[in-house]
Amino acid sequence: MASSCTKWILWGLLACPLAAAAVEAGSPAPKITAARLNEPGNLVFAELRGQVVYVDFWASWCVPCVRSMPALRTLYGKYRERGFVVIGVNKDMEASERERFLRRFPVSFPLVLDADDAVAKAFAVKTMPSGYLIDRAGVVRQVHQGFTVETEQALAKQIEVLLQDKP
Repeated sequence: MASSCTKWILWGLLACPLAAAAVEAGSPAPKITAARLNEPGNLVFAELRGQVVYVDFWASWCVPCVRSMPALRTLYGKYRERGFVVIGVNKDMEASERERFLRRFPVSFPLVLDADDAVAKAFAVKTMPSGYLIDRAGVVRQVHQGFTVETEQALAKQIEVLLQDKP
């Protein structure tokens, strides 16, 4: 019986496509390109090397994003002169929903679209919002799933530490 079960397990592993490997602390950040939102051209993530980067996946329907967007706007304003950048990756299907959200919660950091899910797949995003703090060398140092007051406080401390490392 064990060999029969083993055969089916092995067949299942071979027949099913493998899920994207989770991007976690210590992983290199994915090298991807995404279309800019409200600006012409693409954003090439590899060109951000040398800066501390927070990649935030958000959507208008995401309840915790109501807290995260203003917090990220504040952190970006506070640390951008020291080499910190936030990249907001939008997951909305409808432009009108995204635009309505941004009227309520305007931001000055770069935003990109992820209509084909390529960016979310590259990061293996599992929940919304999800954020990835990347150091100047392009290594993911922290992964945040969800967003609370505690997340904001921890993120500010983590940014401070990473900004101390000069390129």
